[in-house]
Amino acid sequence: MLVINAKRLFVAMAIVFAIALPKSGVAVGGIPLNTIYLLICFSFPILFIKAILGTGQLGRQDRYSIYIWLLMPFWALFLTVTLLNGIASVGIYFGYIMALIVVPIFFYLWSKRLSAENVRYLLVCLRNCTRFAVAFGLFLFVLKIGTGQYFSIPALTTTFGAERTLEARMNDRGGIYKLFSTYNNGNIYAVCMIMLLPVYAVIEKNRLWLLALMLTIMLTLSRTAWALLLIYCAFEYLIFNKAISVKKLIVICLAVCLVVPGIIGLLGMMGKDVTFLFDSNLGGRAAYLEYFFDAGLISSTPIYWSYEIPYVSIAEFVGLIGLIPFLMFFANIVMARSLFDATRPISRAASIGCVMYWVATFSDAALVLVPTFIIYCLLVMLSFSE
Repeated sequence: MLVINAKRLFVAMAIVFAIALPKSGVAVGGIPLNTIYLLICFSFPILFIKAILGTGQLGRQDRYSIYIWLLMPFWALFLTVTLLNGIASVGIYFGYIMALIVVPIFFYLWSKRLSAENVRYLLVCLRNCTRFAVAFGLFLFVLKIGTGQYFSIPALTTTFGAERTLEARMNDRGGIYKLFSTYNNGNIYAVCMIMLLPVYAVIEKNRLWLLALMLTIMLTLSRTAWALLLIYCAFEYLIFNKAISVKKLIVICLAVCLVVPGIIGLLGMMGKDVTFLFDSNLGGRAAYLEYFFDAGLISSTPIYWSYEIPYVSIAEFVGLIGLIPFLMFFANIVMARSLFDATRPISRAASIGCVMYWVATFSDAALVLVPTFIIYCLLVMLSFSE
């Protein structure tokens, strides 16, 4: 007789739709109803009720609980200011509410129901879903070069009813298109994979898959992705990992010898030179930094957009008063106390992934775009898991 383990099924569905198929779903009235968001919204009240009825689960003040308490000043400030100023774009506001409020609480409540066994199963799902994203990304990249066309399954690999095509999602780099897998945008894929890379490096035993993941990050043709990959390697092998051997130094030197010519080759394919890497205009982002410098203590601007650099969005739509409370989203990096603890490999790797996203917020954070903050909050949960 077939017996379905409901908890494992939920774990599998959550990871599949967060990592393997994040853009699955439909768009209604310009608002994307992605499957992972629907799953979170439908399961949220159930998890909340079970946590309330549990034997003191919500009342137990562990480090994860304190982390959630630290987010509440930002939530209160964000809701108060934005509701007073008005909402110019319902879709954008929905994205902010889901990413910054609903998703962090969801993962906190979910952590109360996850046993150690289910966390191990989650990591197996994470590994397999990352493999799928890597393989599908390489397939699409080669297919586009070979045929000039993309392959997609509406409502599964792309959002059914979305207004823009895959080519129109800022993926063109001088005639060659970024690798984006099922994420539909190269920058979103790059930021998400950079976050997952430290955990994936721990759970993936086949080094070829790990190298393939790094290759796909390079093929996103994103300067931010290249910089983050370089920073990760420096952090992992020269800062976070104190045990530097001659073998590791040789591997690092070989990697540099391969990566540098690889990047130069990719620049040539895009019709660019090395000056592309040092664009003072920050890929067009410098123009809206004026919103940050012109912001007041409290905003009076109705929320209508989400900029690549989230601090600009917070300054313009909440005010400078919101910047410090917003930084509390990254408090887990310190609170988890695992960044340099090799005895807690998953928690340590998840914390490093959070550091990578924090670095990305100074350039291209894709804050409200699915599944960026979902993956970040998953890593927050894992950082407290051991």
